[in-house]
Amino acid sequence: MIEQITSRNMRTQLRRLRMTAVVVALALLSMGCHGRPAEPLPKPVDAVSGIVSAFKSHPVVIVGEWHWIRQAGDFYIGLVRDPAFQDVAQNIVVEFASRNNQELLDRYIAGEDVPISDVRRIWRDTTKVASWESPIYAEWLAAIRDVNRTRPPGRRLRVLAGDTAIDWSHIHTHEQWATLGDNNVSFADVISTEVLAKHQHAFVVLGANHVGRSGDRKGDPNTTTRVEAHYPGATYVVILDAGGWLTKSTEELIEQAAQHPPELFNLTGTTLGQTADRNGVPLSKRADALLYLCPPEDLKTAYPPPGSLDPQYLKEIDRRSMIEWGELRARKFLGAAAR
Repeated sequence: MIEQITSRNMRTQLRRLRMTAVVVALALLSMGCHGRPAEPLPKPVDAVSGIVSAFKSHPVVIVGEWHWIRQAGDFYIGLVRDPAFQDVAQNIVVEFASRNNQELLDRYIAGEDVPISDVRRIWRDTTKVASWESPIYAEWLAAIRDVNRTRPPGRRLRVLAGDTAIDWSHIHTHEQWATLGDNNVSFADVISTEVLAKHQHAFVVLGANHVGRSGDRKGDPNTTTRVEAHYPGATYVVILDAGGWLTKSTEELIEQAAQHPPELFNLTGTTLGQTADRNGVPLSKRADALLYLCPPEDLKTAYPPPGSLDPQYLKEIDRRSMIEWGELRARKFLGAAAR
């Protein structure tokens, strides 16, 4: 018993020492070359208000997500239900729909009576096999549809399919699938032609690797860098605090500073933005702000419920999996729904 208490006390002391070291390091980072303090660790702001405010200076606000997170899905729904957001964002660009289904998507979001079998094609017929079966994406589309019922036709939110067009009935080999290319090209084209060229605004949700300010994880061009090449300053990038890309000490600091999540932490010109991620890259090189939903260990994955995938569709998932990966990989991440 004494050994257990001693061990517990030691862990508590170590945690306090680690937090002290973080605070000291941040204080040193905040000192300019003449010893004058720069902006301190930023106070978080309400995430919905922060995103709405970002539209005042940027026509495109992008969230880089880790897919299938329940709290993220809930946040997206809360955002589109906010009247201030509805007034500033005419468009929502999503990764989980391919451009060949734009007409179907328009009909559903406009409130037309579309059979559920057709609605499912929106998130099922994309270039990434079974990647959008998490219920958060269907729920978000349904929420946008509900919001549009309360708005006049000329002021309804439009959802733009960002993914590369694909017709799986004509895809039989990996080589055919590979010719579709990098879907960052499609995402950037949709944002440029359907939003910026029309002098409109858009809220964009893509996987985190598509949106970093310095390119993708390999340093290659992604959606943000492609858009910025033609429309400098157009984008405001927010990265979700998930996926283990932040150091443990930074995570602890953010958790202590958080007040009423979901919140945004500004990175540009702040001490927090000067801190490095696990790869040694300053956070401000990745994004303009950090979206904090809750402690990362509390984030929940929203799997498709058991029985939601019929046998015929599962057979097609297996066919597409073999084409994309050469193995039945989708079965592994779909969980109980695939059994």
